[in-house]
Amino acid sequence: MESVNKNIFFEITQNFDFVPFTQSEGWWTMNSIKDENRFVFFVDSLEKPAIACMGNTMKRFGLKLLIIESECLLDEKNIDSKKIRDFYKAIVQTNFDMIEINSSLPYNALYEIGIRQAGFLKPAGLFSTPLSILLDLQKQIEYDKNWQKNLRRTEKYNLDFREITNPTQQDLIDYLEIHSAMVERKKLGEKLSLEMLKKLLENENFQLFFVEDEAKKRIAGLIIYVRKDFAISIYSATSLEGREKSASYFLYDNTFRQLSKKSIVRYDCGRISPAAHTKNDIFLFKDGVKGSYLLYCGEWSWYKRQIYRPLMYFVKKYLFKRVEV
Repeated sequence: MESVNKNIFFEITQNFDFVPFTQSEGWWTMNSIKDENRFVFFVDSLEKPAIACMGNTMKRFGLKLLIIESECLLDEKNIDSKKIRDFYKAIVQTNFDMIEINSSLPYNALYEIGIRQAGFLKPAGLFSTPLSILLDLQKQIEYDKNWQKNLRRTEKYNLDFREITNPTQQDLIDYLEIHSAMVERKKLGEKLSLEMLKKLLENENFQLFFVEDEAKKRIAGLIIYVRKDFAISIYSATSLEGREKSASYFLYDNTFRQLSKKSIVRYDCGRISPAAHTKNDIFLFKDGVKGSYLLYCGEWSWYKRQIYRPLMYFVKKYLFKRVEV
């Protein structure tokens, strides 16, 4: 295993099959605005690279923590458990007290075998659901009755769908206004700045879409990640007016149509969170699009000392106020 700089990392992974948005250059650029030195980059081999990952380092209570949001794979369809094992075993040998992984790789038993053999276990509590919905955009998209009703409802509002190919400052401001209002309304912890949004959308793999009302006011927006024949939802926001006019249904339906024309085959709706509380509303919205349920490899953790395991659970749940799933 080799520790490399960001330029080598992104050069190597550009030809990989599987590069999730959390391992992309655009995502790094957005998240490294304040401190790019907190990121580390690993590749299993410089001669024949097959696995690579970018990690975010931080210090908590005097302990060094490495957070890895998935990994990049040369060949997504042919997972080698020994390569997974050896790669993560080598990362364990680096100077960290705690390592946490959240993999968005579609579930593969060979991945689980390899990562368990490297010494990783499921964390004490899960704070993200490893579930999603995958659509085949080259087939006719089917909707449930609620989606059909809301799409018919949008017809009376003369809504307009806009794809933004070269975002201007005003485009960024418009999206941020809708997004910030939604975050405030729903009391979410997800915050974006104008600079972060600018950096993200400068990368061609991230694309922006809007819905405008009859007066050309933007009432809903969507940011997606596109790579090869794959796309996934990253951020979406709808204003109160947009909710009244079912703009989110119109937005996604038109996005699916637009991506299909560009020969995008697979669309990941982003994680779904079926639950007994308000998050279930988001699940019901996404579940109204008829696709295939998808299971990710999900969360894994390694701790130098066993006491760190319950400590991290306490920190996430009670200090960071994250919701267990």
